[in-house]
Amino acid sequence: MKFDRDFLTSGTGQVMLVGAVLLLGVLAVRWQNQQKPAPALPAAKPAPSPALPKTLTREGVRFVRPPAPPVTPVSLPAAGATAPVAKTAAPRELPLLIVSAPREIPSTPTAPSAPYGRLIPCETVVALESNRLETPVIGLVTEDVWHDGQLVIPAGAEVHGRASLDRTRERLAVQGEWKIVWRTPDRDNGTELAVQGLALDREWNADTQQWGERDGSAGLRGQIVKTDNDRELKLFAATFLATATAALQETRPTAGLLGESSVPTTTARNAVLAGTGAVLREQAQAIRESIARDGFYLRVPAGKPFYLYLTQTLDRSQARRSSALAHSAAPSRP
Repeated sequence: MKFDRDFLTSGTGQVMLVGAVLLLGVLAVRWQNQQKPAPALPAAKPAPSPALPKTLTREGVRFVRPPAPPVTPVSLPAAGATAPVAKTAAPRELPLLIVSAPREIPSTPTAPSAPYGRLIPCETVVALESNRLETPVIGLVTEDVWHDGQLVIPAGAEVHGRASLDRTRERLAVQGEWKIVWRTPDRDNGTELAVQGLALDREWNADTQQWGERDGSAGLRGQIVKTDNDRELKLFAATFLATATAALQETRPTAGLLGESSVPTTTARNAVLAGTGAVLREQAQAIRESIARDGFYLRVPAGKPFYLYLTQTLDRSQARRSSALAHSAAPSRP
């Protein structure tokens, strides 16, 4: 049989050629599948064993019940006695575990204070005279005043008061309201505190190192200065002449219910003597009042030591200070 190439180029030949190729491909795939071994079956997994409960054994000391205490025979109470009733203790109240406590505020330090009757050692700064009572009493604290470990009034503070003359004791009486002014180089400089007190005399003998007899007596002692030494002579002369004019008058005897008495006669001489005696008596009274008022005055020199005795409780919290005052150190004298 002769192979015809023209047949393969024709349409029928090409269709047959494609069909033959497809048939060969199908046969090759089928043969290839037959040659592969069969896949192995998966190995069977053993079934899990069921979970069984576990038992734990703990070894310890066996509890042994303690032997019962011996029973003490109880004696029966007497017929008339009553058996005491046992009191059941009330359960203790447990504290609350949840408490809404307020916020703690830090306490401010309290101001220093001193009790009633403190003696503050001072010295006068200016001279005082009883005939010029407008002059204030100005002093300086010479020693620190402490109480309960706190400095209440420092040395160098000023004290200010007003004086009056005590004529019966010939002293300057200073009592009532006092002003204490701080003169320190800290923030308390210029602080003012009003207190009630009185001035007491302070007498210290530096030679014998002892206190004087009049130490602590009320008032300030000083030098007595007389203004006019002739006033007492004038008073004596006026009193003498007033009595003499009455004795020089002419009298006449007169009988009365109480007996005989002398009565001045109505004459020009008696009139002059009576008028003169009245004028002299008025003059003597005026001199007497002048001596009592201005006959002497008291002079207290600067540097006179004294005590300021407080008649109240000293509380530093009542002190006031102007915000305009400077914080600089103050001079030793006002």
